[in-house]
Amino acid sequence: MIDKSLIKKRFSKSLKTYEDNAVIQKEMAEKLVKLLPDKFYGDVLEAGCATGVLTRKLTEQKIKYNNYYANDIVEKSKNYIEKLIPSSVFIHGDIENITLDKKFDLIISNACIQWCNSPSNVIESLHNALKDNGIFAFTTFADKNLYEISEIFQIQTQYTPLEQLKQCINKYNPLYFIEEEKRIYFNSATQILKHLKYTGVNSVTEYRLTKSKLQDIEQKFSVKFNKDGKVFITYNPVYVVIKKTIY
Repeated sequence: MIDKSLIKKRFSKSLKTYEDNAVIQKEMAEKLVKLLPDKFYGDVLEAGCATGVLTRKLTEQKIKYNNYYANDIVEKSKNYIEKLIPSSVFIHGDIENITLDKKFDLIISNACIQWCNSPSNVIESLHNALKDNGIFAFTTFADKNLYEISEIFQIQTQYTPLEQLKQCINKYNPLYFIEEEKRIYFNSATQILKHLKYTGVNSVTEYRLTKSKLQDIEQKFSVKFNKDGKVFITYNPVYVVIKKTIY
């Protein structure tokens, strides 16, 4: 089970550093918005809004809508969204557990669903919260995501296997299902760990690093995950766009 209290704690701490370090998440948000059908959306729900990376991309692309609802497990996220969309309505809570009392023309989410204990249940729940012909667009990560961290730290990550994701999504006849692998290079493993800390991605487990452990991690990265003098980590984003079609 994913420790939601730890996720909330880590993301709360990383709010101020997230924007400057979430390079891949920004690219994902931009691509996801470009995949949206060009239409008017009356009621929009953003799940896992955080600091508004996706919110900003939506406003920059001038997506047309009437009402904007933003959700996040971290209550302070409300301050970031209100600066971007003053008329927005903030829904505080865990998207996996909250009850939505209305339906939406667009539900959109960037790099959030992988933090749910049952992504398939959340996907079904959000799909059910769509109006007829509504759009559900989201990004998540498949199981190659940060595989270097999994191997170095000998921990099991929570990312859903790609084939399992496909099986879950295919029953909705998606307009898009796109998988990518993206590497980011750093000068040291220490920089990698700071990057993960500043984006809240180290939210799966608690760990303490002594000087000797850090030296060991540096050595392992330099041997296993090194290219041209740089160490790297891999992101494995998946983009999904679904139209709720009534037959």
